[in-house]
Amino acid sequence: MREFRYSAVSEPVLPPDQSCQFLSFQLTPTLQALILTAQLGEVLSLEASQVVPIFDRPEPVMGICNHRGEVLWIVDLAALLGLETLFVQNCRQHLSIMVIHQMQSHVGIAVRQVGQLILCPASQIQPLPLAAIELTPQLAFCLKGAYQNSEQKTLLVLDGAKILDVLKAD
Repeated sequence: MREFRYSAVSEPVLPPDQSCQFLSFQLTPTLQALILTAQLGEVLSLEASQVVPIFDRPEPVMGICNHRGEVLWIVDLAALLGLETLFVQNCRQHLSIMVIHQMQSHVGIAVRQVGQLILCPASQIQPLPLAAIELTPQLAFCLKGAYQNSEQKTLLVLDGAKILDVLKAD
């Protein structure tokens, strides 16, 4: 099993004088996160019946679906990050899927709910105080920092490339 470590001093998400667009999403009922839209190909809305389960795969792998004539693996992001699975969260019928693209890899990550687009200056992404939430090793590894929105709610900023690294490690 691969060991994942969080460093409060990670490489910057982007140059400090720039802003980038993020997509917000709900990871668990109480945890919201962001991912750079540049790391996403698209967002899909699927019925659970469109995902064909593949048995003898690690728990985060929900199955596969046909996407534009090709096979797209669907992974439960919360489960992959060591959190409560979508099944336990009672998200069984409708799936919100964010397709992460990196080089030749395309993976659909299922999340509780997709939110809105947020334009965020890099200077507002800060290291997450280690006491702020209980971090699993996988979540800590994928964490780039945290962003506090206008309602003073903290959203985790996740790195799509590191999410794929965690998937490859399992």
